[in-house]
Amino acid sequence: GEAYLSRKSFERINAEKEEAEEAKFANPRNAAAGTIRQLDPKVVARRRLDLFAYDVLRGERKPFATHWEALEWLAAAGFTVNPHRAKCSDIEAVINFCNGMEAERDRLEYEIDGVVVKVNSAALQDEFGATAKAPRWAIAYKYPARQATTQLLDIIVQVGRTGALTPVAVLEPVQLAGTVVARATLHNEDEIKRLGLKIGDWVNIEKSGEIIPKILSVVE
Repeated sequence: GEAYLSRKSFERINAEKEEAEEAKFANPRNAAAGTIRQLDPKVVARRRLDLFAYDVLRGERKPFATHWEALEWLAAAGFTVNPHRAKCSDIEAVINFCNGMEAERDRLEYEIDGVVVKVNSAALQDEFGATAKAPRWAIAYKYPARQATTQLLDIIVQVGRTGALTPVAVLEPVQLAGTVVARATLHNEDEIKRLGLKIGDWVNIEKSGEIIPKILSVVE
């Protein structure tokens, strides 16, 4: 399965961090990853992670003939299974589902950057096998990053845990991919020079992987 942090839990955690005058999390994905690495179980419990169950294994074998049957069993056994799923008989149905989910993504209670398309037959999954990084029987269809235009109000410098200095763009807040973006990392001084960036410029921004805000270019 996959552990994730809902939008509501993410907002609550950042509100608590702001009240405690602590650094806020940049996005739900980072917050979930940080929670998984957290050694104090009481902190983890307060974060309220959720889980979507994806598959069942018995030893190294899959106990069901199809992936769909595994999902149905998981749901009947009381696990949370994503309700936004479909069994598609042809590629047109897959494309329609992907397009439909792209239209719905901002209304979900969690952030997504695409849809995973899987072979249903467990026998075919075994036959296709996997590389060192990923199964050959599943592929992630990623949505194109969405963009917006806004104004650069300031450039501040953040000091990292190791003492590294990172310039950060302070932006006129703008809606992008379901959230309000007010900051974007500029990585280093060379990136500012490459963009030809000056305070007061209008800039094109996008969320890389729909998570991290990034300045693409200056509007000439």
